[in-house]
Amino acid sequence: MSTPLALLVFAAGLGVSLGASEFLVRGFGRLGTNVGLAAGLVGLLTALGADGPEISSAITALVSGAKDVGLGVILGSNLFNLAALLGFSALVAGRVSFRRILLALDGGVALWATLVVGLMLLVRLAPLIALVLVVAVFLFYVVLLAAKPRAIYGDLERIARRGARWGPVWWIVPSIAAIVAGSVAMVDSALVLGDHWHLSRIFLGAVALAAITSLPNAYAATRLALGGNGTAVLSLAFNSNTLNLLAGVSLPAVLIGGLASAPGAMVDIAWLTALTLVAIGLGYLERGLSRWSGLLLIIGYLVFIAVILR
Repeated sequence: MSTPLALLVFAAGLGVSLGASEFLVRGFGRLGTNVGLAAGLVGLLTALGADGPEISSAITALVSGAKDVGLGVILGSNLFNLAALLGFSALVAGRVSFRRILLALDGGVALWATLVVGLMLLVRLAPLIALVLVVAVFLFYVVLLAAKPRAIYGDLERIARRGARWGPVWWIVPSIAAIVAGSVAMVDSALVLGDHWHLSRIFLGAVALAAITSLPNAYAATRLALGGNGTAVLSLAFNSNTLNLLAGVSLPAVLIGGLASAPGAMVDIAWLTALTLVAIGLGYLERGLSRWSGLLLIIGYLVFIAVILR
C-alpha cells in the first residue's frame, strides 16, 4: 500500500469510526432513558461497545507475535483515555461533575485492574490468578451498580418512559461493527505508514495506535460531557480502562503467555498507575474535574509521550 493510499484509508476509517460513535452514544442514551438505566450503567455499556477497536487491535497484534505493539496499544489507550476522556472533556465542557462514591468505585476498580496487571507483567504473577482477581472485582462492581443505584448515584428516576422511541437503539450493534471495521482500516494503514516513516514499534503501539483506536471513546466522552452527563463520562473513562486490561491483557495472557517480556511494559504500567492516581485524587478533591485539572491530566499524558520518544 502506497503512502497516499494509506493516508486515504486512514481518513476513511477515522470518519467511519467517529460517525458510528455518534450513533452509539445516541443508541445507548436512548436505551438508558427507555429502560431507566442509571447514567453510570450507560457509561459502562458505551465503554463495552466502544472498546472494540483497542481490544481487537491488541489481540490481533498479540496473536501475530507483535507482543510489544499489542500490549502498548492497551496500556497506551488507557493513558490516552485519562487525558482525552477525562482531561479533554473537562477542558471543553468547563467542568465534569460526579459523586465521590462513584469515583471511588469506578476509579478504584480501574486502579485495581492496573495494579494486578502490573504485578503480572513486572513480577510475573500467574496470568490465571491475575485474571481471576480482575474478573472477581469487576463482577462485584457491576452487581453493586445494578443492585444499589440510589446509594451510588443519588435520587434517580428509574421508570421506563411509556411510548418511548426505540429507533436509535437498533443502531447500537451496527455502530459497534462500524467502529471495529473503521478501526481495523485505521490500524492497518497506520502500520503501513509506520513502516514508511520508520516509527519505532513502542511508539507505534503505545502512542500512535493507542490514540487512534481510542478516538471513538474520546468522541463519545466529549459528547456526554457537553450534555452535562459527568457521571457517564467518568464511568466511560474508567470502565474503558478496566475492560481494556481485562479483555486485552489479562485474558490473552492466559491464552498466549509471554507478555511479561514485552519491551516498554515497565514504563507504560508505571505511568498508567501514576496518572490513574492523579485522576482519582483530583476528582476527589474537586468533586469532579475542572478545566485546570483536565489540563493537568493532558500535560501528564504529553510528558509520557516525551518519555517514550526519548
